[in-house]
Amino acid sequence: MIRLISSIDDSLAPLKRFAERYLTPVLLLAMRFAVARVFFTSGRLKLGYVLNDQLNTLYFLFEDYKVPYLPVKVAAWMGMAGELGLSTLLFLGFFARFGALGLIVMSGVIYHTDGNPLAIYWALICALIAIQGPGKLSLDALTWKKGV
Repeated sequence: MIRLISSIDDSLAPLKRFAERYLTPVLLLAMRFAVARVFFTSGRLKLGYVLNDQLNTLYFLFEDYKVPYLPVKVAAWMGMAGELGLSTLLFLGFFARFGALGLIVMSGVIYHTDGNPLAIYWALICALIAIQGPGKLSLDALTWKKGV
Protein backbone atom coordinates (compact mmCIF):
# COMPACT_ATOMS: atom_id res chain seq x y z
CA MET A 1 0.00 0.00 0.00
CA ILE A 2 2.79 2.41 0.89
CA ARG A 3 4.55 1.53 -2.35
CA LEU A 4 1.37 2.33 -4.32
CA ILE A 5 0.98 5.72 -2.61
CA SER A 6 4.65 6.49 -3.21
CA SER A 7 4.28 5.53 -6.88
CA ILE A 8 1.26 7.79 -7.30
CA ASP A 9 3.09 10.62 -5.55
CA ASP A 10 6.09 10.17 -7.84
CA SER A 11 3.93 10.20 -10.97
CA LEU A 12 2.19 13.41 -9.84
CA ALA A 13 5.45 15.21 -9.03
CA PRO A 14 5.77 16.89 -12.48
CA LEU A 15 2.21 18.18 -12.22
CA LYS A 16 2.92 19.52 -8.75
CA ARG A 17 6.08 21.30 -9.96
CA PHE A 18 4.15 22.80 -12.88
CA ALA A 19 1.41 24.07 -10.57
CA GLU A 20 3.88 25.55 -8.10
CA ARG A 21 5.92 27.22 -10.82
CA TYR A 22 3.18 28.56 -13.10
CA LEU A 23 -0.32 28.24 -11.66
CA THR A 24 0.31 29.50 -8.12
CA PRO A 25 1.80 32.85 -9.24
CA VAL A 26 -1.08 33.42 -11.66
CA LEU A 27 -3.66 32.52 -9.01
CA LEU A 28 -2.05 34.84 -6.44
CA LEU A 29 -2.02 37.62 -9.06
CA ALA A 30 -5.71 37.06 -9.84
CA MET A 31 -6.62 37.08 -6.15
CA ARG A 32 -4.67 40.30 -5.57
CA PHE A 33 -6.38 41.97 -8.52
CA ALA A 34 -9.87 40.81 -7.50
CA VAL A 35 -9.67 42.16 -3.95
CA ALA A 36 -7.80 45.31 -4.92
CA ARG A 37 -10.43 46.14 -7.53
CA VAL A 38 -13.24 46.02 -4.96
CA PHE A 39 -11.49 48.33 -2.51
CA PHE A 40 -10.06 50.69 -5.14
CA THR A 41 -13.46 51.12 -6.78
CA SER A 42 -15.01 52.02 -3.44
CA GLY A 43 -12.18 54.44 -2.63
CA ARG A 44 -12.44 56.05 -6.06
CA LEU A 45 -16.16 56.65 -5.49
CA LYS A 46 -15.38 58.35 -2.18
CA LEU A 47 -12.61 60.40 -3.79
CA GLY A 48 -15.16 61.56 -6.35
CA TYR A 49 -17.22 63.05 -3.52
CA VAL A 50 -14.16 64.91 -2.27
CA LEU A 51 -13.19 66.20 -5.73
CA ASN A 52 -16.75 67.33 -6.44
CA ASP A 53 -16.94 69.17 -3.12
CA GLN A 54 -19.53 66.75 -1.75
CA LEU A 55 -17.92 66.12 1.62
CA ASN A 56 -21.32 65.94 3.31
CA THR A 57 -22.15 62.91 1.16
CA LEU A 58 -18.87 61.27 2.16
CA TYR A 59 -19.49 61.96 5.83
CA PHE A 60 -23.08 60.75 5.55
CA LEU A 61 -21.84 57.34 4.35
CA PHE A 62 -19.75 56.95 7.45
CA GLU A 63 -22.47 58.23 9.77
CA ASP A 64 -24.61 55.42 8.41
CA TYR A 65 -21.83 52.83 8.97
CA LYS A 66 -21.16 53.86 12.58
CA VAL A 67 -17.48 52.95 12.60
CA PRO A 68 -16.58 52.23 16.24
CA TYR A 69 -14.10 54.38 18.20
CA LEU A 70 -13.57 56.94 15.42
CA PRO A 71 -15.24 60.27 14.71
CA VAL A 72 -17.15 60.25 11.42
CA LYS A 73 -14.79 62.62 9.60
CA VAL A 74 -11.70 60.71 10.69
CA ALA A 75 -13.25 57.38 9.68
CA ALA A 76 -14.25 58.81 6.29
CA TRP A 77 -10.78 60.08 5.43
CA MET A 78 -9.03 57.00 6.82
CA GLY A 79 -11.42 54.70 4.99
CA MET A 80 -10.94 56.46 1.67
CA ALA A 81 -7.15 56.62 2.05
CA GLY A 82 -6.99 52.98 3.10
CA GLU A 83 -9.14 51.80 0.23
CA LEU A 84 -7.07 53.69 -2.32
CA GLY A 85 -3.60 53.20 -0.84
CA LEU A 86 -3.76 49.65 0.49
CA SER A 87 -5.53 48.35 -2.62
CA THR A 88 -2.86 49.94 -4.81
CA LEU A 89 -0.12 48.22 -2.81
CA LEU A 90 -1.95 44.92 -3.11
CA PHE A 91 -2.59 45.36 -6.84
CA LEU A 92 1.04 46.15 -7.59
CA GLY A 93 2.33 43.53 -5.20
CA PHE A 94 4.54 46.19 -3.60
CA PHE A 95 4.65 45.89 0.18
CA ALA A 96 1.73 43.60 -0.54
CA ARG A 97 1.76 41.91 2.84
CA PHE A 98 1.32 45.30 4.51
CA GLY A 99 -1.49 46.14 2.09
CA ALA A 100 -3.14 42.78 2.69
CA LEU A 101 -2.96 43.17 6.49
CA GLY A 102 -4.53 46.63 6.25
CA LEU A 103 -7.32 45.31 4.05
CA ILE A 104 -7.96 42.50 6.53
CA VAL A 105 -8.61 45.17 9.17
CA MET A 106 -10.81 47.11 6.76
CA SER A 107 -12.72 43.94 5.88
CA GLY A 108 -13.33 43.33 9.56
CA VAL A 109 -14.67 46.85 10.01
CA ILE A 110 -16.86 46.46 6.91
CA TYR A 111 -18.25 43.18 8.19
CA HIS A 112 -18.83 44.60 11.66
CA THR A 113 -20.50 47.83 10.52
CA ASP A 114 -22.25 46.80 7.30
CA GLY A 115 -22.62 43.05 7.66
CA ASN A 116 -21.38 42.51 4.10
CA PRO A 117 -20.78 38.74 3.86
CA LEU A 118 -18.21 39.23 1.07
CA ALA A 119 -15.91 40.93 3.58
CA ILE A 120 -15.12 37.51 5.04
CA TYR A 121 -13.85 36.29 1.66
CA TRP A 122 -11.83 39.45 1.09
CA ALA A 123 -10.22 38.95 4.49
CA LEU A 124 -9.44 35.29 3.76
CA ILE A 125 -7.84 36.12 0.42
CA CYS A 126 -5.81 38.89 2.04
CA ALA A 127 -4.80 36.52 4.86
CA LEU A 128 -3.45 34.05 2.31
CA ILE A 129 -1.47 36.82 0.60
CA ALA A 130 -0.19 38.12 3.94
CA ILE A 131 1.04 34.62 4.83
CA GLN A 132 2.11 33.31 1.40
CA GLY A 133 3.29 36.60 -0.08
CA PRO A 134 2.15 38.19 -3.34
CA GLY A 135 3.89 35.66 -5.55
CA LYS A 136 6.48 35.84 -8.30
CA LEU A 137 4.34 38.17 -10.41
CA SER A 138 4.72 41.15 -8.09
CA LEU A 139 6.90 44.18 -7.57
CA ASP A 140 7.98 42.69 -4.26
CA ALA A 141 9.49 39.73 -6.10
CA LEU A 142 11.23 42.00 -8.60
CA THR A 143 12.41 44.46 -5.94
CA TRP A 144 13.70 41.99 -3.40
CA LYS A 145 14.96 39.48 -6.03
CA LYS A 146 13.36 36.42 -4.47
CA GLY A 147 10.40 34.24 -5.34
CA VAL A 148 8.18 35.71 -2.63
